Amino acid sequence: MNKNTKILAGIIIALATISAAAILLNRDNVVANKELNNNAIFVVLNDGKEVTSFNMSEIQAIGEVEFNATLRSSGSEPKEHVYTGVLLKSIFANANISIEGKDAVIVTAADGYTVAVTIDKLMDDDNVYLAYKKDGELSGTKEDGGSGPYQMIIRKDPFSQFWCKFAISAELK
Repeated sequence: MNKNTKILAGIIIALATISAAAILLNRDNVVANKELNNNAIFVVLNDGKEVTSFNMSEIQAIGEVEFNATLRSSGSEPKEHVYTGVLLKSIFANANISIEGKDAVIVTAADGYTVAVTIDKLMDDDNVYLAYKKDGELSGTKEDGGSGPYQMIIRKDPFSQFWCKFAISAELK
């Protein structure tokens, strides 16, 4: 083997080792996130600390509303749906978390996907929702081919690109 081949083999072995370690370390998070998703638990955090969590009936009791939003995805025509959910800012208010001095809310999905939403967008009336029904039906889990049990929807997002399916938590930062 020449020198370049040995270096390349070493790099490949190092990357494989790092990947295996990351998978093993993340395995517990994946299991915990899947459990939150399957049990329809939504966790609320403030600066990295869990403040509370809500189940579906608790979220509905905060004040569910129906709203229209247009889903735009690549490869298909935009389609308007009627969603049922709660304003995300109402969830923070219900948890007695002050938004004062915060810059953003980070919404995390069961698969690790995250979306950052500015406080201005969060505080805008009729804009950022945590939805659990679409066209009168529960959103369903990923395993069911759904987008929930919770999905963060930003109504005023012109391309639906900052929506977050399978949402399990929201953190103010």
